[in-house]
Amino acid sequence: MRLFALLASLVLLAGCAGMPSRADLPKEPTPHTVYVVQYGWHTALLFDGKDILARSPKLAQDFKDHKYMLIGWGDGAYFVEDHPDVSQAVKALVASDYPALQAGGRETNPPLGVAAGDSVPLAITERGFDQLVAYIDRSIAADADGKPIYLGKRLPNLNLFYKATGNYSLLNNCNSWVVGALRAAELPVSGLNLTARSVFDQARHIAELQGTATPALISRQTD
Repeated sequence: MRLFALLASLVLLAGCAGMPSRADLPKEPTPHTVYVVQYGWHTALLFDGKDILARSPKLAQDFKDHKYMLIGWGDGAYFVEDHPDVSQAVKALVASDYPALQAGGRETNPPLGVAAGDSVPLAITERGFDQLVAYIDRSIAADADGKPIYLGKRLPNLNLFYKATGNYSLLNNCNSWVVGALRAAELPVSGLNLTARSVFDQARHIAELQGTATPALISRQTD
């Protein structure tokens, strides 16, 4: 009960996160696009496949010829399970052993299972994109020989889980990892963002400021 009371308080705080203004946007040209996608309580990032694989040495070793790449981060035990139970979810929040990074090739945008209104396009500068890809590469843990550590089922060139760097917890979850990625990309995400709703609202607001918001995204906001 204490855990869920704390979570409820954090959700309220996340909802109070300040929104950026147009003056906070990068002033340089923004030739790259990354998409924030929401799956219920989880958020992830969708990239143009050629764009990210040309810049990520780690991902390029395992993937090729994908139109898009979907990248997410979460608890190592919970994230790799097809049907995790409640006890695994609670353990992930309070006693996670290690995190995992998921990378998978996708052929559609939005990806299968994501509604058009649940994908936000964000424009990124050249420097911001390089920093974002570096953030992702740093999130992939390596063994003593410098090779990635794979978790769960391995589907080469389709979907992989890597053991990740960092520590997963209630205060450092999949959504706060996405926030770190967007800040690495020099996007003005502000405040405490621990829920998918908070991250998605911030991303949508930035897209509206940039003029990249799609009709489906705007329609979702007015529903």
